[in-house]
Order: sequence, then structure tokens, then C-alpha cells
Amino acid sequence: MLMQQSETLSIQALPGLDWDVRTMIVARLNHDLATLTDLSTAYKQAHWNVLGSGFAQLHLLFDRFAAETRAYVDDIAERALALGGIARGTIQSTAEHTALPAFPPEERDELRLLRELSQRVDATAQEIRVAIGATSQEPVTLDLYINIARGVEKQRWMLLAHIPRQESNGRGH
Repeated sequence: MLMQQSETLSIQALPGLDWDVRTMIVARLNHDLATLTDLSTAYKQAHWNVLGSGFAQLHLLFDRFAAETRAYVDDIAERALALGGIARGTIQSTAEHTALPAFPPEERDELRLLRELSQRVDATAQEIRVAIGATSQEPVTLDLYINIARGVEKQRWMLLAHIPRQESNGRGH
């Protein structure tokens, strides 16, 4: 059985999984770990700061989506470890590897927060769909990504449902 050569302890790669495929999948998982971590913190930032007539509902919704997204983060990290890799979940790694733009920390307006979050969810959904294609050689990881895509796309739908119709139609949604 192949063992990752390192000065630190590691888990052996899964039997029957090609080492190069494993390495590529673990790298992909860590990229998406960063993006999903970033998305979860954007949800919390919006949760803490949202103002507007929809405050109560959005405050709860953003918190719920942060928790859901943190669960995806945990699943992604644990999958990287199960494959014999490591999870790179530090703030520094997240900042370096996320696919998302920086979230505006001063924003408080509910509609602008909804737009900012929906743009980040769109980018995350796109990244997860790329990951689905990239992990087609490994069915367990593929299944994980399909489940995450289902959840992120539901979050997208629910965010867009709060944006006025004429505005969301103009974005092609």
C-alpha cells in the first residue's frame, strides 16, 4: 500500500485508488474547502450586519445557510483525509485559495447583501459543477459533490427569491 512520504503522520491512501488521481482529488477538495469556507463566512457577515424591512427573516436565513455551508466544509475536509490527504482549512489557506471575491465588510443593506451573496453562490455552484466533472473517476467523492451542488443550488434559489423580480430577471434568473 502506498504511504504518503512526509515528516508528519498521514493516513494511507485508499486501496485501489491511483495515487495521482488521489492527489488531484485532494487538491480539488482543498480548493473547494477554501471557497466553501469563504462562502460560510460571507453568510455570517451578512447575518450579523443585515438591515432592512426583511431583517428578521434574512437574519435567520443567512445563519441557516452559514450552518449548512459549514457542514459542507466539514464533509469536504473529512473526504480529503479519508483519501489520505490533508485538509488545508486555515484562514490563510482560505484567503489564498478561494474562488470568491472579497466580501464587502461594511455592507448592511439587505438587497445589496442578497446580491453579493447570490453572486458568490453562483460562483460556488460553478466551482462545484467543475468539481463534479473532475471527480468522475472516484464515485464516493463525486457523490459528495453532487449532494453539495444540490444544497448550494437550493440556497441560490432561496436567495434569488428575495430579490425583486425585475432585478432578478435582468440577471437572467
